Amino acid sequence: MADSSPKSGVSPVARVRTLAQQMREKCLRLDELSNTIGLRAHEDEPEELVRLLGEREPLVAGLARLGDELAAILDDPESARSLGQAEHAQIRTRLGQLEQVMARIRERDRQARAALQRRRDAMADQLGSISVARGAARAYGGRGGPVNPTMQDAQG
Repeated sequence: MADSSPKSGVSPVARVRTLAQQMREKCLRLDELSNTIGLRAHEDEPEELVRLLGEREPLVAGLARLGDELAAILDDPESARSLGQAEHAQIRTRLGQLEQVMARIRERDRQARAALQRRRDAMADQLGSISVARGAARAYGGRGGPVNPTMQDAQG
C-alpha cells in the first residue's frame, strides 16, 4: 500500500483522486469483461472463456487492493480532514456509482454461472446417456459368427 502521509510527498487528496480514477478504470474494464463472459457462457468456446476469466482475476485483485488503500485513507481522521467535506462527499458519490457498476457485474456473473452450470449438467446427462447406450449395445449385440451346438442340441 502506498504511503499517502504528508512526508511521502503525495497529498491525501491527490492520492484519493488517483485511487478513485484507477478504480473507475478497472471497474469499467471488469464490466466489459463481465459482459463478454456472460455472452461466452452460452457458447461452446471453453478456451476463450478460460482466457477471459484469467484476464478478469488480476482486475478483481487490483480493485480489492485499491479499495483497501482508499478505505485506509478515508477512514484515517487526519487524512479525511485534509480532504475536506466537499472532496470527501464527491469521492463517496463516485464510490457509490462504482458500487452500482459492481452490482451489475455481480448480477451478470450470477447469470453466467447459472448458464455454465446448466451446460455442465446437460453435458453430464449426455455422457450418462452415451454410457447407458454403449452398455445396452454390448448387452444386446450379438457376438457374431456361428453358434456352436449346446449339449442339448447334440443329444437331440
